This record gives sequence, structure tokens and C-alpha cells, in this order.
Amino acid sequence: MNFDYDTLIQQNIYFLYLGILFVAAGIILFEIQSRKALPIVLVMLGAMALRIFVALIDPFLHLWDEQVHALVAKNMMSNPFIPTLINSPVLDFNYKDWAENHIWLHKQPFFLWQIALSFKLFGVNEFALRLPDIIMSGIVVFFIYRIGSISYNKRAGLYGTVLFAGSAYLIELTAGRMPTDHNDIAFLFYATASIWAWFEYSRSKSIYWIILIGLFSGIAILVKWLTGLLVYTGWILNIFLDKELRHNRKSYFDLLKSLMVTVVVALPWQIYILIRFPLESRFEYAYNSLHFFKALEGHSGSWLYHFEAINEIYGSYFHYFIFAALIIFCFIRIKNIYRVPLLTWILVAYAFFTLAATKMMGFTIVVAPLIYAIAGIITAFLIGWLTNYFNHTPIAKRLISVLSMVFIFYLFFHFVRHDKLSLEKTPVRKTVYDKVISTALFYKQLTTLFPDGDYLFFNQLPVDHIKIMFYSGYRSRSNIPTEKEITKLKDHQVKVVVFDNNKLPGYILNDTTIAKVKSFVWMKQYKGKPKIYY
Repeated sequence: MNFDYDTLIQQNIYFLYLGILFVAAGIILFEIQSRKALPIVLVMLGAMALRIFVALIDPFLHLWDEQVHALVAKNMMSNPFIPTLINSPVLDFNYKDWAENHIWLHKQPFFLWQIALSFKLFGVNEFALRLPDIIMSGIVVFFIYRIGSISYNKRAGLYGTVLFAGSAYLIELTAGRMPTDHNDIAFLFYATASIWAWFEYSRSKSIYWIILIGLFSGIAILVKWLTGLLVYTGWILNIFLDKELRHNRKSYFDLLKSLMVTVVVALPWQIYILIRFPLESRFEYAYNSLHFFKALEGHSGSWLYHFEAINEIYGSYFHYFIFAALIIFCFIRIKNIYRVPLLTWILVAYAFFTLAATKMMGFTIVVAPLIYAIAGIITAFLIGWLTNYFNHTPIAKRLISVLSMVFIFYLFFHFVRHDKLSLEKTPVRKTVYDKVISTALFYKQLTTLFPDGDYLFFNQLPVDHIKIMFYSGYRSRSNIPTEKEITKLKDHQVKVVVFDNNKLPGYILNDTTIAKVKSFVWMKQYKGKPKIYY
């Protein structure tokens, strides 16, 4: 396969076009036929195709979160209940450093189990890493459709799904381009699933949906800890504010039943890691709590941080529409049983992460499906108002129908931002991507260059040691080894390989048992194949 970035885009561009075509077809079919299943399926396929495009044109692991998640998931293929980053470490490590430790409990495990399963089924590669996100994103389309349909009408459900399908930020997140990547997509999926199940429960009161609410909320906790309880905030407030529900014991018992399911799903893993990995688990629990009180790892910001991020997450100028939609949503004719929870979930998420000292852009995207659902409801409301106002002639009605299709497709197409997804207007980033792609290809060839033995690689570019472990299976460290470390590795029959950056100390250069590697990874002017010398 050619790893030139422009060539990769040309090889996979049909997924981008196919995604746009599917969504357009879904919008048109929704207007011209009474059955709505096929249009929603088309939008689901369109959302997935757009995400497949970006997943395929980035054939490398992105810095920080994605590469760490990929390596831990790969290691969990052999033992899903022992999450590790550095396998069988010979040298000392810092268990408090989530990018350098052995037992890795920095995140809850469920999304890693999904990735590990994908690796088992489809091989260890970047696309298999991102495939669960692609599938989950397609299913979220259905969740949004049902939420919009139950809250208002089917047209509102369609519009919300179309806006979600075209979200450039969420598409890029699927490809691992943004921090917290696959963890955030999985959390969004299961939190939205619990909310969707609540909407279905609100209609039927069936025990089936009560169980599903608890199940999905429990899994959300196993993805991103206690924020997975989000569904219960809107549910509780809805009970308190609704006179009929407030005086009905069944309302409280239903909630408690669901909460018990959540506890049964989420608690065993917490008990297990406290017993099996007491040092690491206690540190991570304490560290997670610190996120609320202290800006960790430089992720700080003002109280306006998440509101200012709306423009980046949802697209240029869409924040004006969001604020207007939320205000209009408070006054349109819609049952309070749906209005109150929807607003509560959004406000709780933004309030919680605004109060938290640690700020990251992706924290609030858990409620993105709900924001798109409300945007869809308001769009359907406005189009419905226009239809009723100009309903005096069939021609006017048809014209409004056509204009509504054009308008919602325009919003979708605008927010897809295909130029950003394929980096067409960012030549500097394209140059960087070409270098990263070439580096990834080189790391994938390490098992050919060093086919036999137990190797430990040293002195890569910052955090590239994680990529080497993922692609080659060999252990790796980012530092230049000390003489003491080299002696310890030799005592354990571990072969040492050091990348040459023209700054290696004499005790490494003069040691003929250590393999040194010259390559373009460190040396910008280096041409040709990597050179190995002793």
C-alpha cells in the first residue's frame, strides 16, 4: 500500500462521497415515502461511511491517548482482566505514570475490551482499533432518531440524526485525532443508550427498559467512571417536578431497580482491581478525584472554556443556533416529561465540567447527541410552523418541503467540513502526516529488521516507544539507557537496540553487543534504508 497522504485520500475518497450520498438519499426518501426505516438506515450508513474514510486515511497511531489505548487493548487480548501497558518490564517503572507504567488502570476497561475483541476478529491494525467507534456512531444515529421521535415527531428525529452524522469533530474523534478519542466515543454511546432506553421506558414503563437503562449506565461507568450515572440526574428531577410521578411509589422503585442493575454491572470490576492491584487502583481513584479540584497535566481553562469550545465541536457559528434552540425549546409545545430531562442532562454535564478544574474539549461531547436532538426538534418545529402558515396552496407546501430538505442538507454538508477531515487546506499538517505515516511504516518493519530474540528498544522520538511496542511487540523505552540498565538487561538475556540521534554516549557507541540504528526518524537529512551497526 502507498503511504503517501495524498494517495491515501484518493484511494479512500469514495467513502467520503458515499457518506454524503447516503445522507442525502435518506433526507429525500424521508420526504417522499411514508415508511421511515430505510431513510434512517441510510443516514446510519452515511455516518459510518464518513468515519470509515477518516479511519482509513490515518494509517498510524495518534499521539498520546490513541496509541496508549491501542497498546493496552492489544495486551488485553491475551488476558482481558490484566490491563498492561509495558509487558514483563525488566527495568524499573513509575506506576504513577500512565504512559510508562506496567499495570494500566488509568481508564475503566470496557472500551478496551471492545477494541481487544475487534483485534481478535480483524487483526491488530489501526482500522480494527477504530472499528468499534464506527459501529457505535452508526447506532447512535438510531438512538437520536428515537429520542427526537418520542419527544416531538419523526421529522425532528431525522434532523437530529443528520446533524450528528455530519459532526466533523466526532468524525475526527473516531479516527483518534483528538485527545481521549475512543474512550469518549464509547462513553457517548453508552450514556446515550441509557438515555434512549429511558425514553422508551417513559412510554411503556416496561421492566425491559428499566434493566437496559441500568445496564447501559453501568457500562458507561466502566468506560468513564461515575459520570456514567448521568441518566439518573434527569430521571430523578423529572420525578420530583412531575406531581403524578412524585406521588407514585412505582416511580421510585423503577429508578432503584435500574440503579441496582447499574451497581451490579459496574461494581465487580472496582472490587476486583482494589484486591488484585491495590497500589495502582488506589492511586488512580485518587488521581481521578483530583481532576475536579486541580488542573492536571496542563489542562486548565476559565469557566467559559466549554462554552467557547462549542464553536470548535459543533462547527462555525452553530453555537448561535444551539443557544437559540435551547431557548426556543423551553417554550414550544412539548411534554415536560421530555423537556425537563433533556435540559437537565445538558445543564448537568456543562455545570459539572465547568466546575471541574481540569478542562478538555471532549468532556462535554457526551451530551452532543442530545444537543443535536434538540436542534432537530427546533428545526422540525420551525419548518412545521412555516408549513402551517403557508398551507393554503399545495405548491407552497411542496416548496417548503423542498426547502426543508435543502436546508438540512446544507447544515449537514457545512458541518462535515470535508476539507478539514482530509486536510486539503493545511499543507503543513499534510507534511507532518507524511512523516508520521512513514515513521509508522518503519516501526511496522522492525520485526523484519530484528526477527529473532528478546529486544528492548531505546531512544525514540517522544512517546514513540508506545508505537514500537504496538507494532512490533518488542518492549521499548524512550530514554537513552544508563550503563546500569544495560548491565541489568544483559543479565536477563535481553538484547539492547538504541536509535542513533548523533548524541549517543561512548559507553553505547563502544559496546559491540548493542545494535544502533540510523534512520530518518531522528535524522531529517537521512536518506535511504535504515542502517544497523554495532
